[in-house]
Amino acid sequence: MSTVRSYIDQNQQNIIAPTAIMTDNNQHEVRCGMCARELYVDDEGFRLYMEAINSGLDNPFRCEICDEEYDDLAYEG
Repeated sequence: MSTVRSYIDQNQQNIIAPTAIMTDNNQHEVRCGMCARELYVDDEGFRLYMEAINSGLDNPFRCEICDEEYDDLAYEG
């Protein structure tokens, strides 16, 4: 017989996603790479954003709406 046990992995890092509003963790404003909507990211996300922009790469962030649209288009093929 198997049992299901729920637990919190203390070693797992919290993933802080871009948000539409400024929070205590997300203090840096960036723009959605598809629709240019304002997003707020943490220090690490802002560093990633700046490295991508300075390297000439595309903006790595998408708002929730564009992210869902992109996933739907990728699923439909």
